[in-house]
Amino acid sequence: MGNALPTGDHLRTADPLSAEWVTVLLLVVLTLMALVQLGAPRKWRSLGRSMFSIRLGRQALREEMGLRDRSFLGLLLIGGALLALFTWQAMRLNGWGGTYLVPLGVVVALVMGHFVLLRALGAMLRIDAGMQEYTYTGLLVFIMAGLALLPLVVGIAYRPTWRTGALLAGGIVLGVLLVYRWLRGVWIGLGEGIPLRYIIIYFCAAELMPVLLAVHTWRGPSTE
Repeated sequence: MGNALPTGDHLRTADPLSAEWVTVLLLVVLTLMALVQLGAPRKWRSLGRSMFSIRLGRQALREEMGLRDRSFLGLLLIGGALLALFTWQAMRLNGWGGTYLVPLGVVVALVMGHFVLLRALGAMLRIDAGMQEYTYTGLLVFIMAGLALLPLVVGIAYRPTWRTGALLAGGIVLGVLLVYRWLRGVWIGLGEGIPLRYIIIYFCAAELMPVLLAVHTWRGPSTE
């Protein structure tokens, strides 16, 4: 009888996917979502409207998606935290033993790298308006990807029998949103008068290669 409680505690903490820090992280995410709702209740509606618009209006770019907007920055933080958590869960289930900070750092680096790259290309090609729109379109898709993964990461953490299905569903969600981002990028580029061959070169160099590297890294631990 005296060993029953320690044994139970050991079983509960043996699964790293449902560790206490995962619960704390999810509570922080939910708290941030509540703060966004309290501080800017219209933000959710405006993001949903912008998500399904093939082009972003100037007002949305100027007022609703500025990096000085604390609500927008909060949503970016939410999206990054959830996307990194899903990546960490997937890699753990494939045998990787690293910490959550590794995929979080990769996600932050990719977002910042794309932001700087697109701003530089916009300045060089003198099409800053189109590049700005595509930049914020990417950030919008990034936020939506994180929010879409929220129920899946919760299921992976606390429902072991759901894990295989949740990983598959998450991969499909990310794939669909990535293709949607690229289609919007092509539409924006053509609308700004950029030749299609330049758009294809950009996507192969700056968009497709990071995806292939991420897939290789994801699959790597399971084959070692």
